[in-house]
Amino acid sequence: MLKLARQSAGATQDQFAEAAGVDVTTVQGWESGRRPLAAMQTRDFLRLRSTLTRLGAPASVGRHLHEAIEADVVLAAAVDAGPAWLDPAQHPLAANVHRRSLTNLITWPITGILPEQLRPLAVPARRRGPTASQPVLYPDERARFFDHLLTLADRASGPDQALLRRQAIYLLSFDQRPASVDWLRTEWTRASRQTIHTD
Repeated sequence: MLKLARQSAGATQDQFAEAAGVDVTTVQGWESGRRPLAAMQTRDFLRLRSTLTRLGAPASVGRHLHEAIEADVVLAAAVDAGPAWLDPAQHPLAANVHRRSLTNLITWPITGILPEQLRPLAVPARRRGPTASQPVLYPDERARFFDHLLTLADRASGPDQALLRRQAIYLLSFDQRPASVDWLRTEWTRASRQTIHTD
């Protein structure tokens, strides 16, 4: 996301680093994910957004960066936990109903599809060597992400866990592994047999 924002401003990594008052390796770390923006102090993050705006990035970049950090928090929580259960009261999937724009950011490294809200930022850029065109989840990270979602979907059962379960099931639907496909098929069959009571 930060790379798209920088490119939308027409700035190179060197130009962005100079304007932000940081070393170019810091910018490279931000763009590669080695230095997560979520770890920044708020004032530094606001300064970074301001720098992008000064360089010519659209005003919407600030909102997109904020959502990208939310997506990173969801992905990191799931990858770090793997098949382990996390306290629903602390889980980012249970915090609020995710907007489509946020869900598209979470699934971007899985689908490879640039989120619709970011398409206006995408500008053809000259490449100097191989660079990632999207966020990357390595195979082991992807497996841990989906293992965690499967745990959540299977174990979240209380009424206070309905949002967590629903959002976990939706994200799990992007997993093509047989175990997840079978679980989702069984869940669909079970849910379709339930009687809906109206009073």
